[in-house]
Amino acid sequence: MPLFVLFVFASAQSLLADDTEPVAYWGFGNEESTRLESHGGVHRDVAGPRAPEYPGFSENNTAVQLDGKGARFTFDDPGTDSSFDFTNGDEITLEAWVKVDQINNGENVYVIGKGRTGNPGFGVNNQNWSLRICMIEGRARISFLFSTIPQPAGAASSDSNWHRWISEHGFVRGKEWHHIAIAYRFGEPESLLGVIDGQQVTGIWDVGGPTRNIPTTDNDAIWIGSALKGSASNSFRGVLDEVSIHRQALSAETLKSRYQGPNQKLLAGPLPAVMPELGELPKDVVQLTFHEAMPSHLRWLNDGESIPQETLRWQTNSFLLDQLPQRYDSWGIRENWKAPVLVRMAADVPLTQGEHRFLMRVRGLSRLWVEGELIAKSVPIKSAQDGFEEITPPADPPKPGLRIAEHRQQEIFGEFSASDKRTYRVVLEMLIGGSKFRTDPGETCVAIETADGTSYVLLQPSSEQKQHLDDQTVKSLLAQQTIERLKFDDRRRRIAAKSQEDFWKNRHELASQWAEQHPAPAIPEQFKELHPIDAFLMAKSQSALEASSKTPLKVAEKFHSQVLPILSEHCFRCHGEKTQGGLKLNSLDVAQAGGDSGLAAIEPGDSHESEMMRRIRSDSPEERMPPGGAGLSDEQISLLEDWINRGANWPAPPVSPEDVATLPLVSDAAFIRRAYLDTVGVIPSDNEVRNFLKDESSNKRTQLVDRLLTDDRWADHWTSYWQDLLAENPTLINASLNTTGPFRWYIYDSFRDNKPFDRFVTELILLRGSAHEGGSAGFGIASNNDAPFAAKGQIVSTAFLGIELQCARCHDSPYHETTQQDLYALAAMFEKKSVTVPSSSRVPTAFFEDKLRESLIQVTLKPGEPVKPAWPFAEVTGSYDDESLAKLMYHPEDSREKLAALITSPQNQRFAEVIVNRVWRRFIGAGIVEPPHDWEGQTPSHPDLLNWLAQDFITHGYDIKHLAHLILTSQVYQRETIRYPNTISPEMQFFVAPNRRRMSAEQVVDSLHMAVGKPLDVEEITFAPEAGDLSKRRLSLGVADRAWKFANLANERDRPSLSLPRARAIADIMEAFGWKGARQSPITDRESDPNVLQPGVLQNSDASVLLTRASINSGLADTAVTATSPEQLVETLFLKILSREPTETERAPLASLLTEGFQNRLLPEEERLEITPLDPLPVVTWSNHVQPESNSIALEMEKRAKAGPPPDPRLRAAWREMYEDVVWSIVNISEFVWIP
Repeated sequence: MPLFVLFVFASAQSLLADDTEPVAYWGFGNEESTRLESHGGVHRDVAGPRAPEYPGFSENNTAVQLDGKGARFTFDDPGTDSSFDFTNGDEITLEAWVKVDQINNGENVYVIGKGRTGNPGFGVNNQNWSLRICMIEGRARISFLFSTIPQPAGAASSDSNWHRWISEHGFVRGKEWHHIAIAYRFGEPESLLGVIDGQQVTGIWDVGGPTRNIPTTDNDAIWIGSALKGSASNSFRGVLDEVSIHRQALSAETLKSRYQGPNQKLLAGPLPAVMPELGELPKDVVQLTFHEAMPSHLRWLNDGESIPQETLRWQTNSFLLDQLPQRYDSWGIRENWKAPVLVRMAADVPLTQGEHRFLMRVRGLSRLWVEGELIAKSVPIKSAQDGFEEITPPADPPKPGLRIAEHRQQEIFGEFSASDKRTYRVVLEMLIGGSKFRTDPGETCVAIETADGTSYVLLQPSSEQKQHLDDQTVKSLLAQQTIERLKFDDRRRRIAAKSQEDFWKNRHELASQWAEQHPAPAIPEQFKELHPIDAFLMAKSQSALEASSKTPLKVAEKFHSQVLPILSEHCFRCHGEKTQGGLKLNSLDVAQAGGDSGLAAIEPGDSHESEMMRRIRSDSPEERMPPGGAGLSDEQISLLEDWINRGANWPAPPVSPEDVATLPLVSDAAFIRRAYLDTVGVIPSDNEVRNFLKDESSNKRTQLVDRLLTDDRWADHWTSYWQDLLAENPTLINASLNTTGPFRWYIYDSFRDNKPFDRFVTELILLRGSAHEGGSAGFGIASNNDAPFAAKGQIVSTAFLGIELQCARCHDSPYHETTQQDLYALAAMFEKKSVTVPSSSRVPTAFFEDKLRESLIQVTLKPGEPVKPAWPFAEVTGSYDDESLAKLMYHPEDSREKLAALITSPQNQRFAEVIVNRVWRRFIGAGIVEPPHDWEGQTPSHPDLLNWLAQDFITHGYDIKHLAHLILTSQVYQRETIRYPNTISPEMQFFVAPNRRRMSAEQVVDSLHMAVGKPLDVEEITFAPEAGDLSKRRLSLGVADRAWKFANLANERDRPSLSLPRARAIADIMEAFGWKGARQSPITDRESDPNVLQPGVLQNSDASVLLTRASINSGLADTAVTATSPEQLVETLFLKILSREPTETERAPLASLLTEGFQNRLLPEEERLEITPLDPLPVVTWSNHVQPESNSIALEMEKRAKAGPPPDPRLRAAWREMYEDVVWSIVNISEFVWIP
C-alpha cells in the first residue's frame, strides 16, 4: 500500500526525533501549510507544551485550541485502500498531546477518528477507528473504539459489531499537558497497548469484548476533535498538539519515551481517611455543607483529588435529614444537584464520660467521625434492578418500640469512649446520588444509645429535651424540618431570582410607557362612585336597555329566537369565526358588503337578489351552503327569506330590567367560604369562620382578601389550574405519549413568589433548569411524540393567546384561519431551527382524491417542506417581530427567546386580555370571552372592561394578585350566584352575579381533609422510593400534602404488585370530580357534568368512609372529646364542614342523636385499649415487583389501607359510631361540593 504522508515539516521536535515515520502528522505550528478544514471554534497559535517544562518542545511551540460544540478539523479519505484504511493484520498507532480544559463525567470526547461523522452516504455505525478520552470517576482515561462488519443473526453477544477498549487508569484534568497513545494490530485484541505520560496502562474491552472480526472500512472522512455531526458531548474542549497516525504498532518503549515532562501519577491510591477540619461550628445546631460533583459514589477521594468547593450551607437541630435543600440555577429555577453530592453534618455534641454506642442510618457510602476517630462506615448504594431483586424483610428496631430503618437504608453501629464530660466534634460524611441515582438521602440519622441502654435518642448538640428515635418523634421533627427547609429554599430562590430584577424592571417600565401611549377606555362617568369593574358592568346593562327599547319587543324576539340561531349554527363557523371566501355573516353590515365575489350576501327587502339565499337553495354540491349534509330545512329557508324580505332588520337583543337586575350580596359566611376556596383552594377552619362572623368592621371583606392573597397556599390553588392548561404529564415509570417532566414545581414556585406573569411565561418557554426535577425545562418534553415542539406550540397558543391550533397538527384548520405552517413555524421557533412535518402528521393524499367538492380540510404545506422559525400571529396579536423587540430580550438572535418576547410584549394585548379573561372566569365562573382557549370569531361580552383590566394588568407589572384583588373586591364577585345558560350570547351576558360553580377535584379532597382535621396520609408518589435510578427513569413526586401533587398512578401494565392503595383511594375521589392524572393534551374545562360516581365516592368510597371516622388523634376525635354540649358539637361540625352555623331544623335532630350517651362518651383511662401498631411489611418497589411474594404484600397493603387507622380509644364505640354517622351526613349534604 503506498505511503501517504501528510504535513511533515522540519519544526516537529518531539515526534519526529524518532525514526518511526507517521503516515499523518499535525504539529499545528506557525509554519504549517495544511489541507485540514476547520469548523466552529478552532483557534490556532495558542501556547502548546513548551520547554523547559516539556524539554522535547521549543520555548515558543504553538498548538490549536478547540472550543467543543462540534469544533473540529476534517479532511477527506483519499479513497479506497488509502493509508487510513485498516483490516485484520494491519497495525495502527494513534497518539497526541492534549491539555483537557473541560470534560464531564461519563463523556467520551474524540481526539481523532475515522467514520461515524454523520456524513451523507455513510452508515451510522461506521467507526473505522478512533482515539478518545473518557472521564470516569474524576480521571481522564484513554479509549480505542472501532466497529466491525455486522455478524449474522444468532451470533454470540461477543460478536457485537462495537468494540471499545478503555484504560483502567488516567490523568487528572488540569493545566498540565499529557501525551496519550494506543497501538493495536487489528484481529489480535491482546495486542492493544496504551500509554499515558510515559507509563504503560492496562485496560479492558468493556463494550463488545475482544474480537477477531474484520473491522469496518470505508471512505468516510477523518475528524480531529469531534464526531457524530459535531455532537457537543463528543467534542474535545481543550488544546491539541502533535496528533499523528502510524501504520505500525509502535513499541511500548518508543511510546513511553515520547513523554518528557512533570511526573504524572496515574495509579491514584486513596487519600488517608481523616476527619475533615471544619473550624469553629455554630453552637446548638447541626451544620450541613453540600459539595457537588464528587468523583464517584463508590469511593472517597484518591491522590490528586480534592473536595469540591462548598455549594451550600444550612443548619438544623439534630442529626436527622430526609431531603436535600433544593438546588436552583442563577435565575432561581429548580436545577439538578451535580451528583454525587458530599453532605457533611457536623456539630459539637456534649457527651458524658464513658462508653457510647452510636447508630448511623444512611443510604450510600458514608462515615461517622467522633473527635477524629472513625467509628462507623457504610458501603456504596446499589443500583436498582428491574423487578427481580429479592424481597428484603423489614428491619428490626434497634430497641423495642423504636422506629425501624427505611427500605435500603443501611444501619451501622459504632462505639466511642469519651475520656471526660465535655463537647466532642461529631461529623457525618455521606455521598448522596450518583450518575445513576437520584440525589435522595432517604431517612438519614445519627442516634446515641441512652445511658440505661433501653432506647436511642437522636444526636443533637443542644441540651434540649432528648428526642427518642420513635415514629411519632421522628415524624414530628421531619415535618418541622420540612417547614424550615421550605423557608430556606424560598429565601435562596428569591435571592437568585433578583439577578434578573433589573431586566424585568426595565421591561415593565417599557410596558407602562406603551400603556400610557395606548390608554384604556375610561371608567364610565355615570358610575364612577362604584368599583371600576361594577361601573363597566352597569354601563353595559344600561346601554343594553336603551338599545333594546328602540325595537318592538316581538320583532327583536323573533329575530333572536328564530333567525339568528339558524345563522349562528349554520353560517357563523365559516363566515363569522372565519372569513372563508372573504365573507362574514355575523352582522348585517358585513353581510351586505359581500365577500370575494363582490355580491351582497344579504340584500334587505329582496331575498332573490341575496347571494346567501341563492347558495342555500342551490342544487350544486360545489355551491350549496352550508356544505355537506342535507342543507337547511324548508322551514328554515322560509324563515330566512321572510326576514330578508321584511328588510333584514338586525335589532339589538331584547333586554328587560329583570335581565340586568343585580343579585343581593352573599352572607358573610358564604363570602368567607367562597374567598378561601378561590384563593387558597380550601375551606376555612371553624375558628376562622367564627372570627370573621364576629368581626363588625365595615371593610372586613377587603381585609380578608388582603390576608388571603399573602397566604402561601395561593400557590397550591393555582398550580393545578396551570397543570391542566399546560398539559403537565409526569410519569412514575416509563415514558408514554406526551409525558413531560414534573414542571409542576416551576409553576408552584412561580406562584409562591408571585412572579410577574410575563416573566412566568418567558421562563417557561425558555425551558430552564432541570427537565426531570422541577425546572421549566420539563415543559419541553413530549415523549413518544414525533413533533414535540409542535405540541408545545399548540399549548402556548391556546393557553396564552386564545388561538386553537389542534387541527393544524396535520392540516390547515377547517374552521379557523390558522394553518399547518403557523403551527410548525412556532415549533421551529421553539426548536431554534427549521423543522419539517413528520410523515405521521400528514393527511394521506388519497383523502383528497375523487371529491365532489373542495374539501374543508386543506394542506398548504408540501410534504418534506422545511418550515423556518417565524412568528405567524402579528396581525392577530399586534406583536410584531421588528427591531423594537430587541429591548425585551437578552439574545435577539435566539428564536425561542424571541417567541417568548413576542407572546409577552406589551404590544401583544391579546396576551394580557387572555390572562385577564382566564382569571376572571376562574372567579366569576364565565369568561368575558368564551371559550377562553379559542378566541377566533368570538366577541367579548364587555370589551371595554376587558381592555381596561388588561391595561391595568400591564401597568401593574403583570401581577396576578393585583388582578385577583380587583375582582375579589368587586360587588359582582360578592353577589349570590346564579346558573348561566351554557349558550348565553355575549350580547346577553351582563354578569349580574357570579355563575354557580362546583368545587374542583382538588378543592373537594383538600376541603374534606380540612373539614375533618386530618392531613393527607398517602404513600410517597413513586414506585422507586430507594432512589436506585435517575429521576428521568424512576420519578418521585414526594409525599403529597395537597391534592395537586398527585399524578397518574398507572404502573405501565397494571401490575398488581405496584400499587399505592392509600393514594389510589384519594385519586378515585378526584377522578370522579373530573381530575385526570394523565394529561396528554391541554385541558381548559374538565368534565363537570354531575354523575353517579360523585355522590358514590363521597358516601361509600374507602377514603370518604375513613375520613369521616373519629380515628386515633384525629381532628374529629379531638372535636368530640372537647365538645361542651351536643348542640355546640353540631354547630362546630357545621362550621368545620359547611362554614356556616346550622339552622334550627338542622341542629335539633342531629343534637338529639348525639345527646344519648354524650355525658358518658369518654372512656375512663383504665378502660382505654392500647393501640398496638401493625407489623411492618416488606417494601415492594420497581426493583423487586416481579418476585412472587410481591403480589401478596400488595394485597395486604390494600387491606390495611382499606381498614385505615384504628378508632380513637378515648370514645365509647356506640356513641362514636353515632357521631361518625352525623359527620358523614353533613359531609354528604350536596351543598358541601358547591362554592357558595
